[in-house]
Amino acid sequence: MNNLTPISLILGLSAAITVAVSPNENIKFYGTILTGVGIGGFIFSQLDSQENKNQIDNLQKTVDVLDRQRRNSEDEKLRVIRECNSIKIKLDEELQLVREDMLARQSSNNSLKNRVLELENELKLEKSSSQSKIREISNFSTGIAYEIVYDTYKTQASKLDGLVSGYSHNYPDLKEFFENLESEIDKVKSWAVSDLEAYQGVKNLQSLIDEGLRIQQRIISRCSDIKIKILTTVIKYLNSLAEDSVSFAEYQNNIVEISERAKLHILEKESVIENIAQQWIKSNTSTSERYSSEFTEVLENGKHLVNRNHELLEKIELMNRPLKWSVATRQDLRVGNIIIDYFEAKGFILDRAKADYDHWQSTLSFHIDRNSRIILPSELEPEGERLQQLCHTLSPVKFGWDAEEGLLTAWLHLAKKPIKPIIEADINKLWKTADKLRYTVRSWSRVRVTGGSESGKSPTAENIAVCILLARGGTAELFNPQHDSVKNHWTIPAIGFTHDDSLLGIESLAAIVNEKTNNRNKFKISIFDEVDSTMTHAEKPNDVGQNISTIIKQASHQNLGVLFVGQNANVRHYPGMDRSDWNSAVNVHIGNNAYDAITNSNQITNEEQTRLKLQADKLTEFCTTKNQELGLDFTNPQAYRFALVLGDGKPYFIQLPDFGAYTYDMVESALKCPKCESHNHISHGGNRRKCKDCQHVFTVS
Repeated sequence: MNNLTPISLILGLSAAITVAVSPNENIKFYGTILTGVGIGGFIFSQLDSQENKNQIDNLQKTVDVLDRQRRNSEDEKLRVIRECNSIKIKLDEELQLVREDMLARQSSNNSLKNRVLELENELKLEKSSSQSKIREISNFSTGIAYEIVYDTYKTQASKLDGLVSGYSHNYPDLKEFFENLESEIDKVKSWAVSDLEAYQGVKNLQSLIDEGLRIQQRIISRCSDIKIKILTTVIKYLNSLAEDSVSFAEYQNNIVEISERAKLHILEKESVIENIAQQWIKSNTSTSERYSSEFTEVLENGKHLVNRNHELLEKIELMNRPLKWSVATRQDLRVGNIIIDYFEAKGFILDRAKADYDHWQSTLSFHIDRNSRIILPSELEPEGERLQQLCHTLSPVKFGWDAEEGLLTAWLHLAKKPIKPIIEADINKLWKTADKLRYTVRSWSRVRVTGGSESGKSPTAENIAVCILLARGGTAELFNPQHDSVKNHWTIPAIGFTHDDSLLGIESLAAIVNEKTNNRNKFKISIFDEVDSTMTHAEKPNDVGQNISTIIKQASHQNLGVLFVGQNANVRHYPGMDRSDWNSAVNVHIGNNAYDAITNSNQITNEEQTRLKLQADKLTEFCTTKNQELGLDFTNPQAYRFALVLGDGKPYFIQLPDFGAYTYDMVESALKCPKCESHNHISHGGNRRKCKDCQHVFTVS
């Protein structure tokens, strides 16, 4: 018993210290029990009687009661803490949902405002575009002009009435605006009915078109203005509703305030807060649905107007497109549609008119009336080679003008022309044959020969000069700037070898003609080769042109002859001269130069031009065919060639003799007058000859 006392005392003190120091509830619980045990042991060790034992039991019971009360208090505290945490989490979640919903509503309101502004701008642009496109409509038929204008009025008036009826029903707050608008609509209808009645009396086609377009444009414009006015008023009304709504910042402040109050009175005001939240959600949903419905209606009306404008634009664009061959069953018609599309891309409107088809060729005709200006065939001619590649024709497309019908024409070479037998006797009806050259040129004295490079202009000029000398006698002097060329085949002796020599020769001859100082008893012909190139080397080309003009007009009066050889048939390549100057000379245009001469001549009628070009085509075809049959290159001296002669009576064609058919040695060896050595003599009976220059009669052995 005495040993229990110190043990009980130590155990009780240790347990008491542990309970006082440790924060752990379990340790405190067991520490309390051990403290009681220690105290009980100590008391038990001191008491030996039954009374002491009873007191210890009572004390132990008291300790058990205190321990149960402590544990009940801890459980209640934990339950309260868990409930508070649960309420706080629920409140935070609801607050986050409210904030997210507010952000979404603010974004929706901003999108609504932006879309309204975009729609308003789109309507303005569509109005402007529609008005500008409507003014471009200009092609109405006489029979349906009034019906089109009246249909436009009925359509626009019906749509306008429907729009007013729909919006006045949907927006009763704008009742006063729509009542005032009725008077404005009545004025438009009254004006339209009055103009339509007057329009029925218009008979002139152009006036009918112009007046119809004016009335139609004004009806559409006035109705569009009223529609825009209605939409603008509705948009302003919707904007006012949006502006009257609570701002996001104010709304957010209210939410924060409500949240703070909810935290303070969550237990007492939970039902009140829930009712407020439900009412707010209901109100917000209703507002969102209303905005969505009204915005959708405005958007649908805007889309309808946009679609209608697109329809009108498509119709306008279709009416402005060129007319094409809708059933292009032939190659020439398909090519015609390609030509129409090609020039449409370049800003020209070619409306199909007719086609003259001949299997290997076709002539297409186009109306050009819908262009803002007159289109010349020369403007389109540079595109001929590109169209040849695009349309797969055998030669460049050639453009022309049909003055009789007022149509632009395009000639297509679709295939090789069927070979037809060429009857030479028929061709001889179109030209003077080469054997008639000597007789034809016997009286010529002023001559111009033109031809392209390697066309044979210089050999032809020599043939002509020699034939003139054989008929008239006399001498020749040649100015040849290409004297050292490998293509120099002249047999007439040259006295000038450069362009400067030629310029000096022209100037000297003009001075002789002006001063009349030459010996008129003997004929002399001066020949100037490459004269157009010579003029480009002159310091004053106009002076050279004036000298040539003087020579052409006066040389023959003084028993002088002159022959100019050049490449260009067009007079614009001869500065200081005009077409009338060359009309005083005989002009010989070789090959393709004949076409330029026919086109540029001021002495040939249109009908005569057509006839001459047709003959030139036949002769070109004949010469080409014969050269191919014989294997002759176009530069071959014996090749078939022809030339157009102007200034020797009516225009005619002549077959050119071979190069070198007439040479200067024929002149030198010809019979001469024994007195003046002239070749210009005629028969005087029997074997006698009479000189036409000196009148001497001599006998031929």
